[in-house]
Amino acid sequence: TGSVDYGGIPDESRIRRRRRTLTVTGFLVRAGVALGLSGLLAPLVLALLRRGHVLDHPTERSSHASPVPRGGGVAVAVGSLVVLAFTPSVPTIDRTAIALSAAMFGLVGLLEDVLGIRALHRLAIQFAVAALAAAFLLDALSGSQLWRAVFTAGVVIWLVAFVNAYNFMDGINGISVVQASGAGAVWLVAGTIADSVVLAGGGAIIAGAALGFAPFNVPQARMFLGDAGSYFVGAWLAAVAVLALRSGVPAEGVVAPLVIYLGDTGFTLARRLARGEAWYLPHRGHTYQRLSDAGWSHMQSCTFVAACILACGLLGMVSLADSLVARIAADSAILTVVGAYLASPAWLAHGRSRLRVAS
Repeated sequence: TGSVDYGGIPDESRIRRRRRTLTVTGFLVRAGVALGLSGLLAPLVLALLRRGHVLDHPTERSSHASPVPRGGGVAVAVGSLVVLAFTPSVPTIDRTAIALSAAMFGLVGLLEDVLGIRALHRLAIQFAVAALAAAFLLDALSGSQLWRAVFTAGVVIWLVAFVNAYNFMDGINGISVVQASGAGAVWLVAGTIADSVVLAGGGAIIAGAALGFAPFNVPQARMFLGDAGSYFVGAWLAAVAVLALRSGVPAEGVVAPLVIYLGDTGFTLARRLARGEAWYLPHRGHTYQRLSDAGWSHMQSCTFVAACILACGLLGMVSLADSLVARIAADSAILTVVGAYLASPAWLAHGRSRLRVAS
């Protein structure tokens, strides 16, 4: 029998391309719905936060000078979860794992926003939540008992670590919108190429919901995501990453859009420990904060972060091609981008000092 050839393109290829087109179209529609829901819910959430006096008061770590409502991420959470529930192309077990992971962490963050939880108690709760989420994320995990135990422990640590990294990085207007929408857009493309509906769908939905929140946070913040939002979005991204890796997507294709946040948090923590500073106290040592302190506006810093996220994400997609040499070259380029980002505050400060001397 054989396949029929139309214009030099095999029938199977036509079917595959059409299926991918329909998948992308469907996820773009859902991203648009998530954007609309998040944007429509945001004013209601803002009014409730103001009425409840749920405010983020400035501290030595803050980049704002007056109290701003926090907890606006509830709008992002509801918009994302509603759309995810009506995305049947993503398997039910995966939708459940993403929803539970993000919702449970988001609830912990909301309690922190409204009531406040002591740091050590909050960390203990996070590990308990991550352990419960891992049971769904690792459903039907195969391998020896030792391997399953080690892998489960790694996933629990990953969830807690990335959620906190996302929270730590949420310190200037727009930066977390940039991370969620940038990673989500890259994942939509990478997931489509790799035939991973969980990566493509999870990325599209969170990107849309984050963009719906953007007008309330950029360029001037009418409200913040708060811990409710940063925990929710961080857990969503971390959970999708686990499921995508389990579906066989190469690591760089999944993790590359997240490495700027991971690199900034890890490098800042290492610097503080090396200097003998108390790592758990508020500070302004993150790279994005140092860029602001060196003279860049929030928008300039966010634009730079966005460029670095997208550059790393696009380089990560090289891993989807069948070329070891290209993959190694792209991985090296990702490390170069991260290194340049981490060094950028020193370069900016040096450049400004030379301009002052010259003038």
